[in-house]
This record gives sequence, structure tokens and C-alpha cells, in this order.
Amino acid sequence: MPRWVGALLFFGTAFLVWGGLHAWFHFRLAGALDLGPRARLALRIGLGVLALAYLGARGLEAVAGHRAALALLWPGALWMGFLSVAVSGLFVVEVAVALPAWILKAAGAVTPDAAHAAVRWAVLAALAAAVGLSGWGLSRALSPPRISDHEVRLAGLPASLDGFRIVVASDIHAGELVTPGRLEGIATAIDAADADLVLLVGDLTDEQDGGDGTAFARLARVRSRHGVLASTGNHEFYSGGPSVLRALDGAGIRVLRQGHTVVAGGLVVAAVDDPAFLEGGRGAVAAGIDRALDGRPAGLPVVLLSHQPLAVEHAARAGVGLMLCGHTHGGQIPPFHLVTGLAFDFREGVHRVGDMTVSVSRGAGFWGPPMRVFADPEVVRITLRAG
Repeated sequence: MPRWVGALLFFGTAFLVWGGLHAWFHFRLAGALDLGPRARLALRIGLGVLALAYLGARGLEAVAGHRAALALLWPGALWMGFLSVAVSGLFVVEVAVALPAWILKAAGAVTPDAAHAAVRWAVLAALAAAVGLSGWGLSRALSPPRISDHEVRLAGLPASLDGFRIVVASDIHAGELVTPGRLEGIATAIDAADADLVLLVGDLTDEQDGGDGTAFARLARVRSRHGVLASTGNHEFYSGGPSVLRALDGAGIRVLRQGHTVVAGGLVVAAVDDPAFLEGGRGAVAAGIDRALDGRPAGLPVVLLSHQPLAVEHAARAGVGLMLCGHTHGGQIPPFHLVTGLAFDFREGVHRVGDMTVSVSRGAGFWGPPMRVFADPEVVRITLRAG
């Protein structure tokens, strides 16, 4: 399938779902609160404005620049997050309250007024919970990422590298709503992790062509005894592709693309591009992994960077000892915890696949809604052990 057809299908589906969610939200809210004709019209107009706010902000950004769009971008992004959390709660109301109330009313077990009152109070409770969770999620997204510590044993790791610390940061999404101040908080967390090697696993920026280079320059300066290596993410592709990669290289961050390098004389670090860069998309990841490992020194353990947790079993069979991924954001906000779990075998955390360890980071930043609900931002620190 041509890329433009895939993009058209994706965005067309997204627009239909987004519009459908607003229609459902209007139906449930107007019905539960017994809104009159004027109030329903006002609600429809308000929801229409909010639904278009984020898209309008992105259009304004393209025409007038990022700063001009911020006044519209923030409310649009906040609304995206709130509606996502709210419809998750309203779905529970539909299943746990509205449907049973309808069945009991049809059977004559409760009066229509009692059934309506039960639904109304459940909707109000769901909206109150959504407000609270959204506020909490905003505070979590804007907080510095936590350091998540793990130990991983790698067969073939030289004894001299026992205790070697790899610090992994993914999904920073510099630009848009991840401001320079927020980026500094992420870089400070990486500095505090006292890394032997820093690995950046894609989606580092949302700035067109990498912006003015300030974000990449700061990431290149993080504390690391053996430097900073990176792999591509889908947002590097969306933000300019080759121009973003040139900006990374100019900042001193080496991007591995279907290739590998040897670090500290005893550790192979390899990387495969995000499917957005690969001809063939997701189906080309396994072949990309093979190209990345081709010609690697025999006997040394392999750490593989792959922005999306794809072709995991293939990587294990190919001899990778540790696979580092991101992309999922740990779900970031409901209902995407469920959606992400359906799309990928692993949503977050550390897992074993055969003889390989897979680490999927929740990410250090956020995308879209500046919220993180039950998916705190993190920087992953992995201590390698020989064995």
C-alpha cells in the first residue's frame, strides 16, 4: 500500500472517531442533564470549537509559527486529554449503569424516573472523576521523569563491563508543548542517572527540521562516559526526516540506522529505523534488524535500539541480548492503555523473550495532551551484569 493511502486511511479514521466521540459525549451529557434546546445548541457549538482547537492550532503553527499557535494549542491539547479520560469513564457508565438501568426499566423493576436519575448521577460522577484525573495527569506530565532501575544479565558481557550503566530516554517530543524548561528537566534527570552510555530511542523532537538545534545540543551534552547514541522514531520522520537527522548529527548525536557500533570494547550497540523510515513499514523491521546486525563482532553481546517494540521474537532469534524500545508512552492516558496493549505485545516495563530481555520505556515527555494518567514519565537506567 502506498504511504499516502495509508496516511489517508489513518487520518480519515481518526477524524471519524474524533467526531463520533464528540457526538456521543453530547448525546450522553445533554440527555443526562435534561438540557433544553438552547442549552443543547450551546453545547454543540462549544464542542465543535473544542474539537477543532487542536487542529486549528497546528494549522496556525504552519502559517504563523509555533509561538502564535500556543494560545490555541494548549486548550486544544488539554481538551483532547480531558475528553479521552471522560469518554473512558462514560463507557464504564454505559456498561455498568445505563444498560442495567434500561433493562430494569424495560422489565418494570424500576420506574423511568429512577432509571434516569441513576444514569444522571453516574454521568456526573464520571465527569467529576475525569476532571480530577485530568488535573492529576497534567501534574504528572509536567513533573520531571523518574529514574526506573533494572539489572540485566548479558551472556558474553566482559567482566570489565560488569556494572556498566545504560541510561535510556525515549519519546521526549521536544517542541510543541514540551518547552525548553521541560526539556531541561528531562536532561537533568539523565545527568543525575550517571550513565556510562546514553541511548535515545526515537521521537526526540516535534520541531520542524529539528528546530534551531537548541534541544539537540542540550541532549548531546548530557552526562555520559561513552557518549550519546540514538535511533529514529516516527516523529523524526514527520518533522522533516533527513533534515532532522542532519540536525542530530550536527549536534554530535550519532544516529544508528540499520547499523551497529562497538562501545567500550565489549558491547555491540545496534539500531533499526522506525517503520516510518523503512520501505515496507512494519513488515520491513525484521529485515532491518538483520542489516543492523550484519558483520557484528562475534562473541560480543548485542543491545538493539528499536523505537517500536516490533519483530521482538525475530530479534531474540537473531542473537540480541537486550532490546530497548519506546513509542507506547505506557498508554499515557485512558483509553490508550487498552489500545496500546492491543497494538503491541508489550506496553511498558521489562520482559523476557527467549534469551533476550526487552525494555519498553513509558517515555520521558508526552505527545498531544499534556497529561499522563497511570503512566508516569521515566528515564530507564539499566545496569548490565556479566553472566
